[in-house]
Amino acid sequence: MTVWDIEDEAVSEIGRLVGALEFVSHCYQRPRALPAWPYNLFAMVHGKSRVEVEVKRAEISLLAGTRCRGSDILYSKRILKKTGLRLSRTGG
Repeated sequence: MTVWDIEDEAVSEIGRLVGALEFVSHCYQRPRALPAWPYNLFAMVHGKSRVEVEVKRAEISLLAGTRCRGSDILYSKRILKKTGLRLSRTGG
């Protein structure tokens, strides 16, 4: 997961550009949790190595330009299987 501190006025525009990249599976805006967490844009980037992810992060950084004040990458330690929403069918 890449996280970005994007100027508030530009976060929607940058988010649309980032979300359209083929290597981004999902991209969304979240409120900052200042002072500890300045990031307001999240983009899931997929790669086979850390180097590949860093190259993709650099591509996003070029899109954001000077409207980005900082970023980071949160690497997964393991792959979690997505199962989707499961509802129980119980007689009511």
